[in-house]
This record gives sequence, C-alpha cells and structure tokens, in this order.
Amino acid sequence: MYLNQHILAKISSVFSLLSMPALLLDNDGQVILPEDYHKQLLLPEPLLASPHEPFINGAFTLIGTAESEPMFLCFSGNSDEVLSIARICAQLVSGILKEFGQDSGRETTMRRILDGEIDASEILVVANEQQLKIEADRCVLYAQFSTVLAENVLGILKDAFSENDGDYVFEAGKHAIAIVKEFNEDLEPGEIEQYAMALSATLTTEAGQSSLIGIGVVKHNLSQLHESLLEAKKAINIGLPFQPKRQIFNYSAMVLERFLYDIPEESAVQFHQTLFNKKTAKLFSEEMLNTIEAFFDNSLNLSETARKLYIHRNTLVYRLDKIQKVTGLDLRTFDDAMTFKLLMLMGKLRKDKKSRY
Repeated sequence: MYLNQHILAKISSVFSLLSMPALLLDNDGQVILPEDYHKQLLLPEPLLASPHEPFINGAFTLIGTAESEPMFLCFSGNSDEVLSIARICAQLVSGILKEFGQDSGRETTMRRILDGEIDASEILVVANEQQLKIEADRCVLYAQFSTVLAENVLGILKDAFSENDGDYVFEAGKHAIAIVKEFNEDLEPGEIEQYAMALSATLTTEAGQSSLIGIGVVKHNLSQLHESLLEAKKAINIGLPFQPKRQIFNYSAMVLERFLYDIPEESAVQFHQTLFNKKTAKLFSEEMLNTIEAFFDNSLNLSETARKLYIHRNTLVYRLDKIQKVTGLDLRTFDDAMTFKLLMLMGKLRKDKKSRY
C-alpha cells in the first residue's frame, strides 16, 4: 500500500503520543516510519497468519492493521500494557488508512501501473476490471520542487484533474509529483510542451515556487506508462547540465543530449580538452562564452545576436574572427559551429558529473 506524506504525518502524530518507540512496517517488513530508519525486518509466520492479534517476538510486540493487506506496527516491550497499546494503535492507524488513504480502485491501479508493480501480462485483466483504456495516447510528466511538499501541490491540482477521467496526478516523492496525461488521437506538435508550460505557470503561481518538469515519451499502451515515467525523470537529469536555466525538458526532443550523456567521461574529457585547454583559457572568458551561447541560440544570425547582446555587429564579427584565428573554427559555418557546440557541451556534462559525486 502506498502511503503519501499526509498519511505518514497523521500516523507519526499518533506515535508521538506514545511513551515507547514504535515502528510502522509494510507487509514485506520494510520500515516506513521513522522515515530515516532504513531497515527491513523479517515478519514471523504466526504474525502473518493472524495479523490482527498482538504477537510477542522476544522483547517486542507486533500487530497488523485491519486492512486485507495490512501494515504492521512494532513496539518495544511485551507487557500487558504494551499489548493494550498495540491494539489501540492498530485501530487508530487502521482508521487513518481508511479515512485518508483509500484511493478509488481505478487510481490505485493506475498508480501501481505507473510504479511498475503490475506485470504486462496482468495489466489487461486489471484494466478491464477498472474500466481503464488499454490503448490511448498518454505520457507522464514529472515535476520536482526544492522545498514545496508534494501533498500541498496535490491539493492545488486535484480539482483540475477531476474534470478529465483520463488524467491522474500522484505523489512521486516528498517533493515531486507525477502526472498521467491523456491526449486526443490528433495530437498537435508542441501540444505537450504547451501543456507543460501551463502546468509550470500554475505551479509557480499557486505553490509559490518554480519547478523542474520532465516529459516522457507519448505511449500508446497502458503497459508502457512506467517507461514514460522513467523517461520524464531522465529528461531532467540529462537536460539540466546542458541547459541549467531551463525548467521544462522533453525526453523526445533531447536526442543530442542523450547521446552525449552516454559518452564515457574519460572520452568526453579528452574531446573537450582538444578545444578548451590552457592555450585557449584566456580567449574563452565568460564574456566570450556568453557571446557564443547567444550566437548559437539565435541560429548563427549575426544581426539578431548583436541586437540581443546590445553590441555593435562589428564587435560580434571581431569576436568570431578572434575565435577562428585561435581555434581554426569559423562559427559562422554550420559544421564548425556544430563541432564547437559538441565539444562545449561535453565540458558542461563533465562539470555536472563532478558536482554530483
């Protein structure tokens, strides 16, 4: 059972009232609360056979909640008082799960598909049970935030998604959400990006914080949604090093970035240093690199670049001539510009990887 941050906060408030340590475990024995207690315990067979009765295991007492797939509580101690507290807490947690954690069957199924918990061979059966369309154009958008909690964002977006039965929004971590978006068959070019821009604007306005949004590839089968989610996450991880000021990253449109990202770091360093080295360090000042970036952004157009940089056209020509003289590359030609850009991007990727590890 998936427990969002709101449910975990409710259960934590119950635990805070106890005079003894308590753990919340899933039915595999993985500790859910406290969140920083990353352990998995072996649940005794007698407990699994009769989860709703307290079970004493050495110096600890365990009990399951009332659900058909119960969560488990573990308490330090084995006295009669601990047994009584275990029963009461199990009832309280069951009430919380029933009140706050009961998604519709359709939403629960969609989440499990999104998380890759249902095999492709089983999807047809569960989709028919929940009346979910197997074939439809859908993609997953993944939005992450630096500080805003996902549960607060869900509160903002839930009403918007209730109008369309084909769209779903879920927590995807403490500071992230995943959106399953269904599109019409006549999907227009750029429609997904427009939707992501509108989503970004809504989140900035309503949540008070900008977000990074990754867009997975549009899939035609329900069984492929997990793959689209992974692509949406990758889009941010891959795109951010190359375009750190950008907020929306479309996996489908990132062929070059994906290619460069897979180049071994050692090879990337060697290629990058053929152009960016001690001999050219003085040439490639911050001002010069900004000039080059602007020239690329404006499709190698001299007049438009000069206008955007608020410099005379001749000044721009002088800088490009200087680059050609030192490197042998004339950035006004497509082939040389592409060579330069590839080598420059390899350096950006290298810096990003060094900052992560």
